[in-house]
Amino acid sequence: MRARALAAWLSAEYGESVAVRQWQALESSSKIDRFGVSLYNVIQRQLPAAHQIYFNFLEVASLHRGRLLSGPKRRFHFVLKKFQPDFVVSVHAHLNHAYFSAARDYAGGRIRCLTYCGELSGGYGFSRHWVNPGADGFIVAVEECAAAARAHGMPPERTHLGGFLLDPAFYCEPTESRASLRRRLWGVDEDVPVILLGTGANGANRHPAVLRALAATGRPLTVVALCGRNLATSQRIRQEQNQWPGLTVHPLGYRQDMAHILRSVDLAFIRPGTGTTSECIVSQCPILFNGLGGLMPQEQITVKFMSGRGIAAEVARTPRQCAVAVERFFADDWRSRVESSREQLAGINRTLHPRRILAEVLR
Repeated sequence: MRARALAAWLSAEYGESVAVRQWQALESSSKIDRFGVSLYNVIQRQLPAAHQIYFNFLEVASLHRGRLLSGPKRRFHFVLKKFQPDFVVSVHAHLNHAYFSAARDYAGGRIRCLTYCGELSGGYGFSRHWVNPGADGFIVAVEECAAAARAHGMPPERTHLGGFLLDPAFYCEPTESRASLRRRLWGVDEDVPVILLGTGANGANRHPAVLRALAATGRPLTVVALCGRNLATSQRIRQEQNQWPGLTVHPLGYRQDMAHILRSVDLAFIRPGTGTTSECIVSQCPILFNGLGGLMPQEQITVKFMSGRGIAAEVARTPRQCAVAVERFFADDWRSRVESSREQLAGINRTLHPRRILAEVLR
């Protein structure tokens, strides 16, 4: 997501004067790393709490802190030879050591190696592999992450606060009012509460169970259910939605207009991943965190960030807890509650813009 956003911003700001190549290093360099990514995706979909074991294994194993094996190094050098980059930017915790060394070995130090880290806090859940004190720059989304980087040895003069790296659509001035957007997308006015059920990049969700719990409250709601590329969930919702009286459900496949969607809803039930949380913050969309199946370590530091900023973002660990929290949120005078939450989120990174990230990358 962040690689796509960086490419989009560079294209928007510099046109053809800056060329960008995206390369998914772990998936493309070795079968072992590809298996590791697949295992992570399975854990995310099936039992997020199990990532506590996987995360700690990776922290100790340090699989990508030394030198690349000959196969992955050869493939990476092939990409470098073909593209001849001036800058390499890592947006992943496990690409900041061995891959930076391989880039410098190839180019004799000519390539500038930087990290963009979107994590929202330090402590348990912040991988130590993010930080390479020898990198040319470490760009962060929030000050809490900068403090974590410095604690892991990143020199302060090479640690830069850049803000959220999101698609340009999230920073465009709205072309229509929120009321107009709600009528166009969901056919409702400002008096009808709209809740978004989010999904991960892999389509991980438990929407049917959550919808049953929401229907049991008896409160009329408009529900936007993101299904991503999970066609089975989308079809199931369409087949069963007449079993949920009081709910008007909009099942959606993969969407590229998330900026509009998040601006139009009153509450988002999402996993506490840094990507979607950052999108909600910039869109000023109130959040209820999805803790079904447990939290992964990197999700825990997102919850920690929100709590540290004094922003109420409850974690619901069962469908029933989600329904209770939604019912409480949309109780009497819920519109004032929505506006108060939106004002809190608007105060985060208020003065920062992705152009600051571009300036540091190309410096």
